[in-house]
Amino acid sequence: DYMESYMKAVMEESEKSLENLKKADDTKHLIDVSRWKRFHLYDDCMFGIDMGTKMDKAKMKEIHPSVNFVGRANANNGITTCVDKVDDIEPYPSGYMTLSLGGEYLGSCFIQPKPFYTSQNVIVLIPNDNMTDNVKRFIATMIFRESRSKYKAFVDELNRHIKTDFSIPLPITSTGEPDWQYMEDYMKQIMDKSEQIISDLQI
Repeated sequence: DYMESYMKAVMEESEKSLENLKKADDTKHLIDVSRWKRFHLYDDCMFGIDMGTKMDKAKMKEIHPSVNFVGRANANNGITTCVDKVDDIEPYPSGYMTLSLGGEYLGSCFIQPKPFYTSQNVIVLIPNDNMTDNVKRFIATMIFRESRSKYKAFVDELNRHIKTDFSIPLPITSTGEPDWQYMEDYMKQIMDKSEQIISDLQI
């Protein structure tokens, strides 16, 4: 009787979670991007592109770890471990973005929450102006989609394109500049909706 009642409760909870996920999927809709404009990452309104610290994780010490190490990964913001600070190399500050130029996770782009170093083939995007985290998330998503749809790991990677012809489409204002407010509002809506879904799943 205990096993029967316990599993009945588990099944009912699972069914409720699946129903909530179905509702989340039903909210998807297409965005009209026909009037968007392409921007290079190095444009004045976008980023400074730094090629990263190019460190070898195997040679890093982890005795008193205090600096995140960002590699070519697509989980945990690309952070693969935490390492000791190197005396003569200052970490990048939190808030900068990292982008994987190649490998299996080509195009993986994240905002870094803490000071960090990078491995080979991971560059750092330094905003030329103040950007909110929501704007950075929007841009990171566009970078990832562009990378995965037009470039290929181990064949045609981002290395030779990132400072030349790599570009992403962004919404624009009536003057042709990036519409930062649109990006902010759109991502805020997405984040709020995601938080609500997580909350529903935990009920």
